[in-house]
Amino acid sequence: MRYERSLAVTQRLADLFSLIQAGTYSSRALAEKLGVSEQTVYRDIRCLKQQGRSIRAVRCGIQWAYVAVVPAKVARRSAVLHR
Repeated sequence: MRYERSLAVTQRLADLFSLIQAGTYSSRALAEKLGVSEQTVYRDIRCLKQQGRSIRAVRCGIQWAYVAVVPAKVARRSAVLHR
């Protein structure tokens, strides 16, 4: 039972980060997509940040949304590879 719960949390964190990488979602939108509360989204984002994921909140109109921050070093390397 504990193992399944751990797997579910690990999968939810991966799904959350994938959503954040794919677009700009508010905490409410993320909660709806994942079927969890906004408080769970906040906790999961804090956990992802503690794991070293670069996530920040940005202003989108009248609300805030989360975006994944690509480190400059990775962005430059990606730009060189796509030339």
